[in-house]
Amino acid sequence: MIPVAETVGRVLAALGVRIVFGVAVDDCPLTPALTAHGMRVVAARHPSGATTMAEAYTRTSDEPAVLAISQGSVLTSAITGILEAAHNRTPLLVLACETTGGHSGMARQAALLTAAGALIEPVIDAAETVSVVAWALHAARTQRRPLVLTLAREVVAASCPPPPDDLLASLGDLRAPALRVPDAETVARLADQLTAACRPVFIAGRGARHAGRELEELAQRTGALLATSAAAHGLFASSPWNLGIAGDWSTPAVADLIHDADVLIGWGCSLHERTTRRGALIASRAHVTQVDLDPSMLGVHRAIDLGVVGDIAATASALLKRLPSTRTGYRTEEIRRRINEQSSWHDVGYQPINIDGRIDPRTLSQLLDALLPEERTLVVDRGDFMSYPISLLRIPDAQGFCSWQAFEEAGLALVGGIGAALANPDRLTLAALGDTGALRAAAELETAVRLALPLLIVVYNTSDDGPYRLVDLAALATGYGCAATVVRQGRDLKAVRDWMAGPCLGPLLLDARIASVRLPDTSSWKEAS
Repeated sequence: MIPVAETVGRVLAALGVRIVFGVAVDDCPLTPALTAHGMRVVAARHPSGATTMAEAYTRTSDEPAVLAISQGSVLTSAITGILEAAHNRTPLLVLACETTGGHSGMARQAALLTAAGALIEPVIDAAETVSVVAWALHAARTQRRPLVLTLAREVVAASCPPPPDDLLASLGDLRAPALRVPDAETVARLADQLTAACRPVFIAGRGARHAGRELEELAQRTGALLATSAAAHGLFASSPWNLGIAGDWSTPAVADLIHDADVLIGWGCSLHERTTRRGALIASRAHVTQVDLDPSMLGVHRAIDLGVVGDIAATASALLKRLPSTRTGYRTEEIRRRINEQSSWHDVGYQPINIDGRIDPRTLSQLLDALLPEERTLVVDRGDFMSYPISLLRIPDAQGFCSWQAFEEAGLALVGGIGAALANPDRLTLAALGDTGALRAAAELETAVRLALPLLIVVYNTSDDGPYRLVDLAALATGYGCAATVVRQGRDLKAVRDWMAGPCLGPLLLDARIASVRLPDTSSWKEAS
């Protein structure tokens, strides 16, 4: 017999967990055992920050991440991160330990967590620790949602049988379920629809992030153009037929191409109003289909002509078997030229705004795009500024982008950037924030400095707009031990060149004093062009 904490550490290590997130000064009793079994334990300053770090780590690496915290106020403080993970369908295992002699109020917390979209599983028998922990990580990954495993005080204090030496072999019954494929009749309807299409467009969303290869092959077979929602940004980055993000961040030319589609299929995409520009991006004559593993998402934001329940990769593969011949469809040389010349906001001219002591945010973003290495991860916060980095900072693939838009919460990109930097140490990670988000997450600057992460933090600072005074965010970052500089014009980015030329033994914050401007009015791309 060995302690329960020791067993948890052995099981997670055997299942491939390499990193666990927690909270500084939290007394979670599992932490020493996790460290002893080779897992890196990263402590954030705030529970919600730790949760978002774990989620960003998983989203940018596809490796499992675990959050180990104590019950009570630490667990309830993590609720924003858990809500975002549930919305983003991110697999996340939360180990919540009761550590005090008083009442933890777990029953009330369970109701809150369930409302947030998390699964909850209690460990009530120490003897079942091995099977329950292994099942919990498996369930979080296959159901793609957060799962909170609660461990009572008496369970944590108990002993249990050690896991078998060949743990992975003994867990054969935890294989992932077979992928759901639509019935033959539905696949035939989809195939007929694509065969008849002259200008098909695919929009892939969060639910299609695992199916990029299958969708690209299907698009090639059917002559479809490829686009994504913001959640799947970068999925088709290497394709010459990639339109980028559909909706509010489409260039005028891309918006025209999507609007001219006669068949539009949302793959794991809810066709949210931002993806369709409140419906205006999709022509009334277009035949609209949605394919999603979750039937509750079909038609949730707009009326559709056909709803298909199925795994995206499996459905695309089934269609490929029914479509032996390749069609030209929308893929003509004229369309290729338009995409090559007009699909990026870099191709759309603008008149820079020159205000003393302020840099045009479009100029800032384009200069950074040219300066930074192509292999990068972009993490973007919520705020009025976010169109600049999303539209003008290019990314190499879907794992190179993270954002949090579910609840319009500012301040998550700094901690998300930390998680992404830990997941991909060979890539430069850029966290783009507004001044509001930077102030909300300022305590986590200490975390980035403590971890010595090569993280570039760019703050689009307009803090003196409206009734507020200008906040010197560079000075604030310096107080946390973070290298920082104020950017007012392009030549101030020399600090970035110098930082990248060195060992990058810690983050650099750019306090970019920007002029308040907008991209062209995205609600009317005809006028914008």
